Amino acid sequence: MSLNTNSHTSNNAPLPPEPQSNHGENSGGGLPRNIGWLRGFRIDDIRGPKISPHQIATCVEGKNPSIEEENLSTEIIATTSLRQANCAHHGWSIDAITTVCPWAASRVAARNQHNPEGTWYTRLIKTKGLKIEVFLEDLTPVPLFEAAVEEALNQPTLFDKFQAIYRVLDRCWSNTARGDVVPLEIEVGSSIALTGDRVICVQPPELSEHNGRNVAARLSSLAHATAVTIIGTNANMTFDQWAAQSRTEHWERIAVNRVVPTIALLSSRLQARLSALYAQRLSYVPLDGIGAIDHRHRTYDDNQHASRTISSIKIRSSNYIELLSITYSDGTTSSKHGGNGHVGIEYEFKLAAGEHISEMLIWVEGDWLVGLQFITTTGRCSPQYGVHFGVPTVARCKGGILVGFLSHTRLHPSHKEMFGGVQGIWRRDLISRVPKDDDVHSEYFGDKNQNGTVFNDRVLVGNSTSISISSVDIWSGECIDGIQFTYTDTIDGCEHKSSTTRRGGPGGPCHRFTLEDGEHIVTISGRHEVSRITQLCFGTNRGRTSEVFGGGRGQTFSSLAPRDSDGNYFRLHYICGKSNEASITGIMFVWTPC
Repeated sequence: MSLNTNSHTSNNAPLPPEPQSNHGENSGGGLPRNIGWLRGFRIDDIRGPKISPHQIATCVEGKNPSIEEENLSTEIIATTSLRQANCAHHGWSIDAITTVCPWAASRVAARNQHNPEGTWYTRLIKTKGLKIEVFLEDLTPVPLFEAAVEEALNQPTLFDKFQAIYRVLDRCWSNTARGDVVPLEIEVGSSIALTGDRVICVQPPELSEHNGRNVAARLSSLAHATAVTIIGTNANMTFDQWAAQSRTEHWERIAVNRVVPTIALLSSRLQARLSALYAQRLSYVPLDGIGAIDHRHRTYDDNQHASRTISSIKIRSSNYIELLSITYSDGTTSSKHGGNGHVGIEYEFKLAAGEHISEMLIWVEGDWLVGLQFITTTGRCSPQYGVHFGVPTVARCKGGILVGFLSHTRLHPSHKEMFGGVQGIWRRDLISRVPKDDDVHSEYFGDKNQNGTVFNDRVLVGNSTSISISSVDIWSGECIDGIQFTYTDTIDGCEHKSSTTRRGGPGGPCHRFTLEDGEHIVTISGRHEVSRITQLCFGTNRGRTSEVFGGGRGQTFSSLAPRDSDGNYFRLHYICGKSNEASITGIMFVWTPC
């Protein structure tokens, strides 16, 4: 049992002196002081609402709040999560608790606070007091709040805009922070709040005793499972004295019945800009990852979890991706996408604290999702799950991290419910810059069927922007039998060399193309047949070209490095593709800024 005779405001930032304006916090005459009228509240903390020390609104000229007297009353509120129970214990109604705008919901989830579900009961006993109510249309935001929102919306980047808005709503101790919601209806007086996980815990016989024990003494012996808070009175009174008291000098805010999001105070112009900004928070990539669905399909959508961050992904795979399930940092687990495949092995890809998935490679063959690979913001690559038939699709979003999946399944003729397609849900408000965000992938050339095992040299390159290709070894005859890149990087003033795994087979003589300091590959040409790469030739930023490696059969292709905004060429950073024991069967080039 927890007995707390402090007020709500005593656990928050100290309130500044009451405003002297006729249209400020004490508009309407005799409102008790320090009740938090027209101040914002943060609602992102699982322990309960936190009041801002700053007023967020004033009454418009000629409008005052209505004030009604309230008699002794008692009510029991049932809640279904620990967060809701803590809010109810602070005197918040279910209506006030569940009034959450998307901006606040994002910040609640971002705290990654575990919010157990269950049933809690809060009994709120209120003495005679006052109910104070105002209408939204009778309020106007304080100029500093509007100015802070305007300034936030004018930040240069999408990430900066989001973070500035979060700061305006979040930091109750700052000069600009105003909170998530503002009360429109509150009650002031004195109250006793009891919260427990059973109704009997909040209906103790001690409150019905006919003796002279004071309120604190009566409640001090309650079970440990019951939380008790007494506010707005002298706890040394007897219960009858407390219930009958009419002195107002100790009265405080004891209930919050109705609230609105603080952004509802703003002009329609600013609200429209905020809505437009929030609409850019999530992206679904690849755009064609789902396509048309009909009565044969079942869909799965992690959008409800998109404000959380991923801590691990479970994948069950065989020759198909059979199941996807996400565990988030607060312990929440998404519904299992798919789940009826029965022949695969289950794997788990775990992320470290502060690590996020920033890129996803997807393989689809025909109507079925057959392969996946994840790459993180630390440059780490997951295993390549499933098989890798068809052409890989690179899924990522500028400035975005993966927070969920949108997928569909349908019945497979042999393996029950299987994936037909998947999109990543990418969140763009969490980190300022995603490593390798500017890299550009070329078109995929070569085998588009089932010939070869996938490889990705990002495993060696990671997130490095300084590592560069110093030589390329090619084994070739009438096709490109094998390829291997050697890289040079300077770390702490020392030069380090490293080489990728040799891709392909052992056939054909080895040829080496060596690059000079400051020289980079900026163009590649070649040929490919249906099932293999038959020819490659490299060109550099210094106008130099390698010899032509391989034979002359197959369809020609070329890939030219893109340019940055200043007209400078990108450089070849690494390759990914497929190979078998005899040759390179497919290839894709990845360009990075110089």
